[in-house]
Amino acid sequence: MPVSSASSRRAPARPRSRPHLVLALLIALVAALGLTVTSQSPARAAGTLLSQGRPATASSTENASFGAAQAVDGNDQTRWSSAFADPQWIMVDLGSVQPLTQVTLKWEAAYAKAFTVQTATDPNGPWTTVYSTTAGTGGVQNLNVSGS
Repeated sequence: MPVSSASSRRAPARPRSRPHLVLALLIALVAALGLTVTSQSPARAAGTLLSQGRPATASSTENASFGAAQAVDGNDQTRWSSAFADPQWIMVDLGSVQPLTQVTLKWEAAYAKAFTVQTATDPNGPWTTVYSTTAGTGGVQNLNVSGS
């Protein structure tokens, strides 16, 4: 799922070597965040956390303490933080195609007002937009999405 700033969108350039389908998340942001992706089957009351501990890559990091892996490590005290320039993105490989119902962004003080969440079964695309806004609120944003 990519999230990109309103100024531009770009897919990650890093090719994947796995031949099977994957779901990748791309979040193009100008700020720092923790990321949670969930799926909910009809038989379950609570969503299944899909992103925790999955491989993550990003367009940049502020420094080594704020790498992409910190966005999906399950620790609310850690986060990814990008370089201070637009556009920025983070991509999480879920390992297989999964139905998605919600993306949770946990922002720090800085946050993106305009961003897009996109999904793909291959890191080279094509990408499908499942959420887009120009009115991001910061804090914790629970985004209802429908996609895979």
